[in-house]
Amino acid sequence: MRRASAALAVLLACSAAQAQEPPNRDYKPPFKGEALFDPRPAKRAAREAEAARLKAEEDARIQALTVDNPLNGPPPSQQEPAAPAAAAAAAAPPEAVDAMPVAEGYVPDAAATQGYVPPPPPPVVVVPLRSPVDNPRPYGYLVGDTLVQRVQLTVDGQPVELAELPRKDRFGVWISRRASRIERDPDGTRWLAMEYQIVNASKDVDVIALPKLKLRTTTPEVFIEVADWPITVGAITASLVRNQGGLLPLQPDRPAPTIAIAPIRHRLKLALLGLAGMLALWLGWWRWREWAASERLPFGRARRQLARVDAQSDEAWRLLHQAFDASAGRAIQPGTLALLFRARPEFEAARGAIERFYAESAARFFGGQPATEGQSLTALCAELRSIERAHER
Repeated sequence: MRRASAALAVLLACSAAQAQEPPNRDYKPPFKGEALFDPRPAKRAAREAEAARLKAEEDARIQALTVDNPLNGPPPSQQEPAAPAAAAAAAAPPEAVDAMPVAEGYVPDAAATQGYVPPPPPPVVVVPLRSPVDNPRPYGYLVGDTLVQRVQLTVDGQPVELAELPRKDRFGVWISRRASRIERDPDGTRWLAMEYQIVNASKDVDVIALPKLKLRTTTPEVFIEVADWPITVGAITASLVRNQGGLLPLQPDRPAPTIAIAPIRHRLKLALLGLAGMLALWLGWWRWREWAASERLPFGRARRQLARVDAQSDEAWRLLHQAFDASAGRAIQPGTLALLFRARPEFEAARGAIERFYAESAARFFGGQPATEGQSLTALCAELRSIERAHER
């Protein structure tokens, strides 16, 4: 009787509990290791509201850190307000969540625990920016060929500076970067030129790619991203060559390039014409100098006049006397030859010939001796003319 009464009391208590609280249709049997609790709708709603609030805070923090990035859309002031679910979740007190016993080893949800500590802020999100790229042609390369890839150093039309130039490097078995340099267009646009070389031979046409790059600039949190660029590399010769016509296993050496000789001939003609003109000018100057000397210097004038008269005539002797007088600046007699050598010391080299000339002249004009063949007046005049030219002032 007592056992029947106890069983009846338990059934009545279970019926009353079921009548007070509706059954939970979302309940699922726990798997092995899962906590034995009933996730009530109020707890689930609070958890979803807390997750929405955390996500809204994280989005606002990321937006504040990258507000100057043009790729992140309008600033927070121009965006729509957060969902009302986040505000409702923030206002919900943690006591609204029913406290329920949990199984051993169960870690409750962070939104349902008191003293919740938010996670540290995520790192700054840096969005790589793309700049205009001048890629080389994508086909027709062989081993040893070089190609240049150019990247414009601008971001959204604003010039930027690289923190460092890309270094020489090897990329796989096909490509090697040889050098990097900064080039400037006539309009002032600056480009990063990277020179690559194909360092391996291919047996067939293969598709390779220039490496993908992420270039760091001097502006914080700004990078330039260069996408990879596919190219084709082919073999120098086919693996099987037909020995027909011009398809030979071994090809002759390439002929040396010919030199264009027309420009060389043109320059040579100009040089010869310039040389001929220079020689003509020099000859004309020399002839003019001789004529000027023959008009100005005494023995030059006497030599020119001796060519018109007989070398042994009295006129020829008088022409030489006039030349001596003009050289000394006064009339010279055999007794005054010292005045001639004092006025023109260079004539000392021909002193013997000059004294002989005056001795023969005195005998010819004042001694009454018949004219005999003496020293050559032409040779004496030429010798004195040379001395006179050598010491010409």
